[in-house]
Amino acid sequence: MLLGILSDSHDHLDRIHAGVDRLVREGIEVLIHPGDIIAPFAAKAVLDWQGPLHVVYGNNDGERNGLKVLLPQIVDGPLLVEVGGICISLDHYPPDETHPPIENVRAIIYGHTHQIVNETRGGVLHLNPGECCGWVTGKPTVATLDTDNMHVEIVPLD
Repeated sequence: MLLGILSDSHDHLDRIHAGVDRLVREGIEVLIHPGDIIAPFAAKAVLDWQGPLHVVYGNNDGERNGLKVLLPQIVDGPLLVEVGGICISLDHYPPDETHPPIENVRAIIYGHTHQIVNETRGGVLHLNPGECCGWVTGKPTVATLDTDNMHVEIVPLD
């Protein structure tokens, strides 16, 4: 199964639309957003995706009630997601002692740092797709994850 991961979109509507459109063209079956959508108007852009969506709150998601109305599945992480025959720990924050990931998973997907991470540690994929918005690094990216072979592709938006 092909997953699309779009994180830290920070109200950047053009980049959210571009990211979702690009992931749709890549053939994704599920969309994952590890937080920092920010406002309900930006959540509407994420909802351009009509398929399954897994999403967690980020530290900058200020209007949580409004986001919850549009995205009833949104929760604080970590969240266990079972897709494509694998279990994923989904959180906004990178795993550490204050934000431990869910145990016994094949992948840990997170955002927050706006920095791309794509590495396997102890048989577990650690994936941060970077920032969709491009505000911090100037390099907007999204990612795909093929759960059949655990192949990750980092997809630039510019």
